Amino acid sequence: MTKINTRTKAVDKALRDIDSDFVKALAEPARMEILKQLIVLGASDVKTLAELMPQDRSVISRHLSIMEKAGILTASKQGRHVMYQVDGAGTLQKSEALVDSIRKCLSLGCC
Repeated sequence: MTKINTRTKAVDKALRDIDSDFVKALAEPARMEILKQLIVLGASDVKTLAELMPQDRSVISRHLSIMEKAGILTASKQGRHVMYQVDGAGTLQKSEALVDSIRKCLSLGCC
């Protein structure tokens, strides 16, 4: 196997290790604003967040669902409301894994 093939396989593996749902969730400005609001306010429901943002409740709800699926938020039912909050430990772990994947690529001499 040539050096280029070995390097290509190593880069492919490093990039496969990136959690694409996590990266996609952070790539949307509206979701970053939701994240900011949840950090400032603490646990909040859709109604509270929608009052602070220009998007409709249904759009905010969809963003929250994507962020929960990506492991950025947790949701818990309190009465009739679903409260969302930042999963700090999970988000930090996923962020560190992303940085590790980038480091692996850099160690292969890409830049």
